[in-house]
Amino acid sequence: MTLNAPCTIFLADDDEDDTFLFQEALGQIPLPAELTVAENGMELMRKLAESERIPDLIFLDMNMPVKNGLECLMELRRSEMYKETPVVILSTSVASYLLESAYNAGANLYVQKPTSFSSLIGILNKCLLRKDNLTPQPELSEFLIANE
Repeated sequence: MTLNAPCTIFLADDDEDDTFLFQEALGQIPLPAELTVAENGMELMRKLAESERIPDLIFLDMNMPVKNGLECLMELRRSEMYKETPVVILSTSVASYLLESAYNAGANLYVQKPTSFSSLIGILNKCLLRKDNLTPQPELSEFLIANE
């Protein structure tokens, strides 16, 4: 990301309400951001291919039709262009098999979808502040952001 350039964020989520809340929460954070939204992983990959910039951060809903978040993550990690791009998995579930799958596929963070708007703002703020320091396969204690 260049100095003073907006943070480029891609979001893939098939739930219109979640997408709307994500956009609204992002607007509450004092950081200029450009958000591109896709309804599923297939559409996300198409939009990434059409984009002139590599995103600073990609958010993937774990459970989407057509191509789910895990399938999309694996495709991103196989790509020379996106293998280093920070990816945050969003899910309502924190089941251990989902966490392990996302972790092993190379996600940088796993976020349990928050139950309140203020929590969503806080989580997005945390993700944006940490985006430059997100590493693949961090300590498990750093990997999950669960609802409190």
